[in-house]
Amino acid sequence: MSLARFLGILFTRGEVVFRKKPLFERVDQPYPEVVRVLEHEYQRYTLDLPGKPPALNADVAYRAAVLLHDACWFLLSREEEDDDVLRRIQWEGTANTPAQHYSADLCLRFTERVHRRAKALNPEDVLVKSLEGVLRRRPLSGVLCNIDEPPHALEFGDHEGLMLLYAERLAVSPKPGWMPEGRAREYLELVQTQRRGQERTRERASA
Repeated sequence: MSLARFLGILFTRGEVVFRKKPLFERVDQPYPEVVRVLEHEYQRYTLDLPGKPPALNADVAYRAAVLLHDACWFLLSREEEDDDVLRRIQWEGTANTPAQHYSADLCLRFTERVHRRAKALNPEDVLVKSLEGVLRRRPLSGVLCNIDEPPHALEFGDHEGLMLLYAERLAVSPKPGWMPEGRAREYLELVQTQRRGQERTRERASA
């Protein structure tokens, strides 16, 4: 199955389908059909982001797509060598611009399911550790996961929509080491206040 087909099924049905072992290798330049799928989904995905969305970084989105694809396969197939997992599930550098964060999150938001299931099987598995290394460098996606170690950096380029999205995700899954500072902390406090108000409203309604 091609990467474009894999992404099409994931984005439209929320499913991961493999009929045989993937054979394609990562390439430096994304295939045009893959870019088209990513661009189409990105247009839809940005509708949920407050404010002006960052432009799609196709190279970053493609790298995230390949990594997600490989992580899904390694979760299903436990016969792969650790060296192969380490080679495929690694991504140096740290996201620090709005475009890098949101373009990666287009696919990496789905890694929460992979990480959760892999960790339930074996918290010390090479797939778990490799994914955590990637996600700690891309905290907008990593905040969705149960990761003990803190992120390498929390810099969202002062983008209000991304700071709010991060705050909403952290409020659902609090992690002390993932607490932001500055304006991002203000968004978190706002979200927490709103959640407490909603909880009190539900309590009064059920009393």
